[in-house]
Amino acid sequence: MDTSRIVALVMAGGSGTRFWPCSRRNLPKQFLSFGAEESLLAATVRRLDGLIPRERVFVITGVEHAALAEAHAGVPAANVIAEPEGRDTAACIGVGALVARQLREDAVLVVLSADHLVGDEKRFRDALHRAATLAADSGAIVNIGMRPDRPATGYGYVEIGECIDSGDPPGFRVRSFREKPDSETAARFVLGGDFLWNSGIFAFSVSTILAELQQHLPELHRDLLTLRDPRSFEELKRVYPTLQKISIDYGVMEHATNRIVVEANFDWDDMGTFEAVARHATVSVGKNLARGDAVFHEAHEVLVINDAPGTVVVSGVQDLLVVRTGETVLVMRRKDAERVKDVVKALEARGLTHLL
Repeated sequence: MDTSRIVALVMAGGSGTRFWPCSRRNLPKQFLSFGAEESLLAATVRRLDGLIPRERVFVITGVEHAALAEAHAGVPAANVIAEPEGRDTAACIGVGALVARQLREDAVLVVLSADHLVGDEKRFRDALHRAATLAADSGAIVNIGMRPDRPATGYGYVEIGECIDSGDPPGFRVRSFREKPDSETAARFVLGGDFLWNSGIFAFSVSTILAELQQHLPELHRDLLTLRDPRSFEELKRVYPTLQKISIDYGVMEHATNRIVVEANFDWDDMGTFEAVARHATVSVGKNLARGDAVFHEAHEVLVINDAPGTVVVSGVQDLLVVRTGETVLVMRRKDAERVKDVVKALEARGLTHLL
């Protein structure tokens, strides 16, 4: 396809509360590096180089992080769109579609999250080009899916149907989208072989996604069309409080009928939890894991994330998460790491917002 039709939308919102205290309100996870030289957001934009030029890459983030996003993303200042408040991904993608339509009526929008780790970036670009081509040729909503290697309960799943052609990487009709399952259901999905992880990377023509929004989220679509300039913060501030707050998965993907998934052939990870960090940490005796300096003594299945000078010593314990930053230490059971959000809420309720 004509790659000049492709426009990228990088979603870089959110406060990253599941990564507290590494992630803070003034520096959420998309601006962290997780051991690399560049932040997650910077890497997300850079790996598009060679397929989508920076002038056609748009970053949407919260107004409080707009300047930070501009510094990290390396895109033109006018390509950083500041949301007045978070209204979830359907609103975000709707705004992105309107922006892409300003560039050209036949634009194909690819949507990415700013918190993914990707290996083999050429394969990533090839898969993204394949998804965009299918979206342009078929009018379908195209998702990139990942072959699961474990029964993860933190991801959505895509049930695949028949293979659509002989292209590479392979594309399949989508039978259904399944939101985050329990562990027993996830294990069944993995064993059955007919499910892929939903990576949250999508491609669709602007006309397709706007038509789907009009059909399945008519109030959101109506309110979005009142925007005279979807890049204008003043315009967004006027409209955003009225927008329905719903994810694109619940609002559109589960209901659309013309859906395709491309099975990716590159390494991928969603940095959504501390367990994702653990998959890229150094392994020690006793199934202990560390990022940063740590010493384990008679400890078992402990995860240490030490982002401060000095050494963390852990002795005589098991199933612990220890996160150390410059001024804060978090210690909790590792199996309860998903409840870090509750810790953040508790600190906020106690008025300890300076820690957040």
